[in-house]
Amino acid sequence: MHIWMPAGPRRTVVTRRAWTAALVALAAVVLAGDGYTGQAGGQGRSEFDPAKKGTWRFLDDDLQTMLLDAAAAYRKADYRTAARHYLAYLYRNGRDVEAMYTLARCYARLGDADAAVGVLTRAAWAGFVRPDALQNDKDFDPIRDSRIFRDHQKTIGSIADTIGQTILVSGPRANRCRIRLPASYAAGTAYPLVIGLHGYGGNAHSLMSMLPPDALAGMICAALEGAYPRTDASWVPNQQSGWYYRTEDRALWPLLDPLTSDYILNVIDEISRRHRVSHVILLGCSQGVSVAYLTALKHPGRVTAVVAFAGVFPQELVTPEEVKAASNLRVLIVHGTADREVAIQTSEGARDRLKQAGYRVQYETFEGGHDLSPEMVRRAGEWIRSWLPGGQVKH
Repeated sequence: MHIWMPAGPRRTVVTRRAWTAALVALAAVVLAGDGYTGQAGGQGRSEFDPAKKGTWRFLDDDLQTMLLDAAAAYRKADYRTAARHYLAYLYRNGRDVEAMYTLARCYARLGDADAAVGVLTRAAWAGFVRPDALQNDKDFDPIRDSRIFRDHQKTIGSIADTIGQTILVSGPRANRCRIRLPASYAAGTAYPLVIGLHGYGGNAHSLMSMLPPDALAGMICAALEGAYPRTDASWVPNQQSGWYYRTEDRALWPLLDPLTSDYILNVIDEISRRHRVSHVILLGCSQGVSVAYLTALKHPGRVTAVVAFAGVFPQELVTPEEVKAASNLRVLIVHGTADREVAIQTSEGARDRLKQAGYRVQYETFEGGHDLSPEMVRRAGEWIRSWLPGGQVKH
């Protein structure tokens, strides 16, 4: 929730038209200095010929890999290569303000103030108004004394003063999730409940499509959706969501984290009200792993098992006492040996910590990246059946 909080009686409200005018004026200076007269690079709309075979093939471009390559080059201080990857990515997904910001940092490191400010202006149009970032980010030091950068800082500072600050307030909302019953479902029969928690940028639809019915046969499956929309990811269809509000203010974590766990517990209660549930398994992918751990460890007895596909154990958010109290939890940890997004050592560390605390942990790797493959979901289903009473579930 965004609430405008005026700083004093002299604060004036600037309309959207005035805000846009300020940014347009700044952009005009940038573009005029560049000699810009139209579409800068790439194909213009008139150049896309629907009659030309394969014109639509750009839809198959792997944007996630582009972004990973860009980030890797940036970390190596290869700013020209990083900028090349960010440009290719942003040409296909111009909504990602974080990628825009990092592209501007690359341009600044390369000493191109006009390009850096041009990109920052577009990011501001998209809602990235962070004067503190511009002030403190050392990547902008090479262009900090340029007139165009100083003018941009003033404009962004004025806009930030006008729109006020953001505070977070909890409130009720209806969350959607998908549920799939076993093919041979019979009312009155108790079934294991597998709750899928997607990764950052996922959604209930895409996750459920990656949980094959035959892999989890005889189980009720639910796929939940994070409460916080993500608009910068275009490689995932439909709504893209995250489980956490992205903030560096750790004081907010105690407010925000319980809301996510409460949502998961509410789903368990609602499905248990509609159907008989024998066991509850939280199956987390990437960011969803930390959510699964957090819910299971802070609410011992509510969750039977956790399946963790390539995610982080939230050690800063749980106490040793909470870890000890939930030691009856069963855990399966799975990680791809070629994962470029989450280091495999992350899962190894979670395995070691939980084993030391007395947990029954099974750890497996597979040849692959940051993926949720049908084969590994089937392996998870086999693992669940291995400890269920009788070793089987009714299909």
